[in-house]
Amino acid sequence: MNKIPLSDVSAPSEQSNWSIGILAEAGGRIATMRPALTLFSLLAQVEPLAPARWWLERLAIVVPGPRATRWLLVADAACLVALGLVARRPLVGIPLALGMGFVALSALGMVLTDFYLGLAAFHVGVGITASLFAGRWRCLGFGLVALALALGALT
Repeated sequence: MNKIPLSDVSAPSEQSNWSIGILAEAGGRIATMRPALTLFSLLAQVEPLAPARWWLERLAIVVPGPRATRWLLVADAACLVALGLVARRPLVGIPLALGMGFVALSALGMVLTDFYLGLAAFHVGVGITASLFAGRWRCLGFGLVALALALGALT
């Protein structure tokens, strides 16, 4: 069997021609597949006309950068703790609010098929929920919504 020269390894087009040549030399059924392999090698090099997730590019303005996301997660935790403090039993309410927040974040990441877009929706959702139900800590929710939208637009 022929060995691949090092010059053919670096160039993918030469290597694919080399592999088709080896398949043709093998004879039998593989030799009859040569037109299909040639067609496949031509189609494999075609780039898609539109990206698979073009809708995500349009929503990129609301997705904050990595550093901003870290601080927004701290603000999310503060809002979730505020929601837990409003419960009848704060010792149960705080872990329950944090746990439900984690479940909601995971669900949003799966539903929106992109974790960072789900994270941006989570920031806004936690802020709205805190502004509606956090009692005397409503300002935390309003601040989180404003901060999430501002950092999404700026970063």
